[in-house]
Amino acid sequence: MDTLTHAVLGLAVAGLSGQPISLHDPIYIASFLGAQAPDFDIIAQLNGRFAYLRQHRAFSHSLPGILMWSLLISLGMFCFMPTVTFLSAFFWAFAGSVSHIIIDYFNTHGVALLWPLRKTRQSTQLLNVFDPFLLCLISLLYSLDLSIQQTSLATFSIIGLYIMLRAVWRNRAKASLIRYFNHCQIKRLLIMPSLQSILLWDFILETPEHYLVGKMNLLYTLPQIAIHLPKNGFSDIVHFATKTPLGNYFSTSSPFIYFEESKEKDATKIKMYDLRYLLKEEFVHCATVLFDDKNKPYDSYMLSEGKKISVPF
Repeated sequence: MDTLTHAVLGLAVAGLSGQPISLHDPIYIASFLGAQAPDFDIIAQLNGRFAYLRQHRAFSHSLPGILMWSLLISLGMFCFMPTVTFLSAFFWAFAGSVSHIIIDYFNTHGVALLWPLRKTRQSTQLLNVFDPFLLCLISLLYSLDLSIQQTSLATFSIIGLYIMLRAVWRNRAKASLIRYFNHCQIKRLLIMPSLQSILLWDFILETPEHYLVGKMNLLYTLPQIAIHLPKNGFSDIVHFATKTPLGNYFSTSSPFIYFEESKEKDATKIKMYDLRYLLKEEFVHCATVLFDDKNKPYDSYMLSEGKKISVPF
């Protein structure tokens, strides 16, 4: 989720202690830092944008990762704040980190909780990375005449109810899609929040012959198909492309990748599309790997949110 949502959750975690909100209270400091810590992997951008994309939501958002962040936070506080006990700081930093991982698990990008045993990012696909409605709802609680513990409990209750409501909405959308496509042999069906509105769901439907990418409105029962992609046969070079650093990243970060193979003079171009993110009939994330006439990769790059990122081998 976004930084502000994680910050509010960090305050809510610390509020469970019953202590009034204070920027000088070690409980709030530890919980707030813990709630932000998994995103400290932004430092990976020092090695380039791709290094950050490959790392983000991997180790830093895993169980070993949050244990490391909690240990670093508690050690730092123990060294620079003489009144702080190590175990207390570790507990609240860990609790804040857990809140970060849990809410990120419910949004579209997911987390690699069991890294390195399982590097694929897991997600329930119920929330967008930024949900302004949810953020406003839990932020407004702090304007009410509630005790800090009541505010914290209300925060987690609202988040839980909102997630359950989103799950009900998605199940309705799923049932409508299955009815609408009852003439198809559905192999896989992914439904996730739209980038455009909280009232929309994006979907990817796979059959033996094609992929259908479209949208589903909560207020209407008929889906809107945006793109129809036929499945084509490919040479072994597509398999080679998935073994490159860029191809491996796409394979572990998205469950739905579409491949296009084309010839350009003495080169073969393999394009990979992450079908999950469609905006204005364009895929937000696209990767390209180029092979020479001996089937050796010599260049690769990706387009992410309109920016070109070169990826070395």
